Amino acid sequence: MIDIERGRYKNISIRVKDDGKIVVKAPKRVSDSFIKDFINKKSHWINLQLKKVSDMTLLKSKYDFNKHCYIFDKAYVADSKTKFYQQAFNDYIITIANDLSNKYNLKFSSLKLANSRRIWGSLDSKKTMKLNLKLVILPKDLAIYVIVHELCHIKEFNHSKNFWLKVESILPNYKTLRKELKRYSFLLNTKVL
Repeated sequence: MIDIERGRYKNISIRVKDDGKIVVKAPKRVSDSFIKDFINKKSHWINLQLKKVSDMTLLKSKYDFNKHCYIFDKAYVADSKTKFYQQAFNDYIITIANDLSNKYNLKFSSLKLANSRRIWGSLDSKKTMKLNLKLVILPKDLAIYVIVHELCHIKEFNHSKNFWLKVESILPNYKTLRKELKRYSFLLNTKVL
């Protein structure tokens, strides 16, 4: 299903939404045949996006947050989800962060739990690291990638070539992990508590 919206747009654009709906926005003056040609030219890209939506839908179906809590992609039943995730964060995420910090001599000043709907982690200029509670739900290698990413900001407070070289020195397969993490972005907006 393709929705075509005509309006005061400067250019024609196309978007595949998370539900698989395709939206084309076009200036009022553009003809139907031009829009049809535009869609045909973008058919390969559209199919790639639809596959991503399909993959994400399949991945989402693995989780039932009404019935289960998850630690590193494994399901558990808990009386209190808040206590369960807080304990899991303390036992696993903080432990991994401390171990990696010590192993690679990347010292943060403090570590705080965050429940962001936008990002997995951050590091500020005071070396306070904030890590998302939902890291504990991810497959463990992806949680480790996020933690390594933030720790590397201690040496390189940017996303320069040197920053990525530092990440790569710890995780040679970081590009694969980074790509895989994008598949789990739906978790950021998912209510788990």
